[in-house]
Amino acid sequence: MLPRLVFVVPALLAGSLICAPAHAEFEIPQVNVDANTIEAEYRGAAHSGVPEAEPGEEKPLRQSHELEFQLAPTDWWMYRLTPGLTQVSGGDLEFRDLSIETQFVLHRRPGDGYGLAFMFGYISHFQSAREEPDEFEYGPIFEYASGPWLLTLNPMLNLERGNFAKDGTGFEYASQLEYRFAEHWSIAALAFGEIEELAHSGPLDDQTHQAGPTLYYLIGESEEELYEPELEGPGRKTAWRIGLGLLFGLTPATTDLSVKAMAALEY
Repeated sequence: MLPRLVFVVPALLAGSLICAPAHAEFEIPQVNVDANTIEAEYRGAAHSGVPEAEPGEEKPLRQSHELEFQLAPTDWWMYRLTPGLTQVSGGDLEFRDLSIETQFVLHRRPGDGYGLAFMFGYISHFQSAREEPDEFEYGPIFEYASGPWLLTLNPMLNLERGNFAKDGTGFEYASQLEYRFAEHWSIAALAFGEIEELAHSGPLDDQTHQAGPTLYYLIGESEEELYEPELEGPGRKTAWRIGLGLLFGLTPATTDLSVKAMAALEY
């Protein structure tokens, strides 16, 4: 089978928005992988209404970008590299970190039913984030599909490494409930959050949690192609997936508003 290339082109983000240091991608991973496939994905984010930084903390970010490259040698194993770039307020765009991840599929998801995978990742920081510790993260990816509905859950634990590392285990999560309501349209509710240290999580107001909607426009995707990932070969068509979403802060420690946009081409 010829490799399938997925490329997500840069999103049009409001360059005038200011954001606090945070992961840019708001990624919702998938369980299934197909042997001999290659993917490239761009992700970016912009934020508004950032809580005031404490003295000595990093400047707020204006924009941030990630470009992910993924290779799946088999139907049950894949790995990916993700360089990240950021631009702080008044600064230049700089290479911030490099993420290395691998994923093992424990149970492939059929058209309807559940799927389960487990992923490991390591994030190394550079240049503008030299004083941030490296991170090791791991956790499951769970999916459940029923007709036009698709639920994805991705809880993760993380440990810090290096001279600036803090003791303890952190927790973060990503989740999405997507509904395909028309041939070319789907809508999803997303939620993301992070607790820096589980043993000393503190009050809810000190944690970061965001939630909001995303609207997807799908071109060239049939319901079978979207919800039956095992379909491959000549029957697959060129497909575009374009999305625009908003995430609202749920606690005082969270950015008030995050804007994310994406356009994906698959062929």
